[in-house]
Amino acid sequence: MIETTYRIIGFGDNEHGFFNQFAFSSSVGYAYGIYQAHIADPEMDGAVLIEVNHEDWRVIEEFGTEGVSVVYGPLGNFKVEKAEKLQLVR
Repeated sequence: MIETTYRIIGFGDNEHGFFNQFAFSSSVGYAYGIYQAHIADPEMDGAVLIEVNHEDWRVIEEFGTEGVSVVYGPLGNFKVEKAEKLQLVR
């Protein structure tokens, strides 16, 4: 049986720099509740909701993700990072 889990990451900038706030759920309903709470939180610039299966994952909801990337680490962890800025060189 393949068990689906959900990762919810709220993120933003504050006086200490860029931050991620992580949450985990095995229930899609509870995951959406956490995601909606991040959207309503004025301290968050954005949020992502990630569906994770045994061999794959996908972002199923996102808010405020312009200029950021979701990164999957070598230990199976997720985080949101500021994306590299495109620079034109002549």
